[in-house]
Amino acid sequence: MKKLLAILLGITMLLGMAVTGTAEAATGADVKGTGVPLTVYTNSGNSGRKEWLIERAKQDGFELAVLEDGAGAVQQRIIGEAANPIADVVYGLNAIIWNDLISRDLLVSYDAPSWASEVSEGLNDPNGYYYAIVKQAILLAYDKNQVSEEDAPTDWTDLWTNEKFYGKYEASGRLTAGTTRNVIAGILSRYSDPNGELGVSDEGWEAIAAYYQHGVPNEEGVDSYAHIVNPNSPVLMVQMWSSGVIQYDEMYGTSTGVAKPEVGVPYAVEGVGIIKGTKNMEEALRFVEWFGSAQIQGEWAEKFGTMPANEIAAEKADPFQRELCSIPAQDIDWALVAKNIDAWCEKITLEYLP
Repeated sequence: MKKLLAILLGITMLLGMAVTGTAEAATGADVKGTGVPLTVYTNSGNSGRKEWLIERAKQDGFELAVLEDGAGAVQQRIIGEAANPIADVVYGLNAIIWNDLISRDLLVSYDAPSWASEVSEGLNDPNGYYYAIVKQAILLAYDKNQVSEEDAPTDWTDLWTNEKFYGKYEASGRLTAGTTRNVIAGILSRYSDPNGELGVSDEGWEAIAAYYQHGVPNEEGVDSYAHIVNPNSPVLMVQMWSSGVIQYDEMYGTSTGVAKPEVGVPYAVEGVGIIKGTKNMEEALRFVEWFGSAQIQGEWAEKFGTMPANEIAAEKADPFQRELCSIPAQDIDWALVAKNIDAWCEKITLEYLP
């Protein structure tokens, strides 16, 4: 009888441990990888981000191979690999691209990670195809060491309507890049016209033509801020995403000022999603749970000056970053943009680039 009671007691204790273990399953940054290799695509791997992520993830058991390219290029790679996916996870991008990938059935809808409820309302995909990690304000930046606030442009439109800015700003022709596409969206959406070419009025096309006509083309492989600090370059103003400002100031010794248009600025909301067809679903889910957590996004914010979508992680954001992301959002018809952005970029390439 004593032996039977001991056996029953042992079973009861084991069951209790199992229940407790389930109830206290690891979440957030406490989740560890199992060493199953994951391939990650992103447009947000520059300036040391890719290297930092690979090393930081390895500390917690994740083995990552990270491919970084422009947002449009990442989008096209995922589309081209639809029949035989290579990537397991994609992070970064923007609402335009996320919705395109969803419409093509290239992403997995998955249950919300534990940190999803900590994200600012309205940023996560309502159907669970991606969850927000970073908010990026798309800015017109200048170096306050060389341009005073009084002499700086207050809006993108100043660049081609005020002669004093002619030849002093970079007009990027890298049309696969998410930042450039958001700049174009911010300009052309001001001139929406259902009867116009590709939904844009003649005035809008004249504006984008003038923007490229009076700007300095970007130089492939050269940072925009390298132009700003180069005494032989006339460029003083460039497009910049908000999380890059602090890094570039530290790298180049600049002191960034930004235009604050009355209409607001475009915002790109970066997210993290899982590629449909991944053979490593369980590890991908672990990675998403880990990567988007307040702990990891807080570390990311401290390292790279980002503005987390996670409101707990946002407490670790640099005060200047919080200031940049306090600029009101421009009211943009993203449906119009998503429908036409590829055609807009094609027209710009054929007709307006030098």
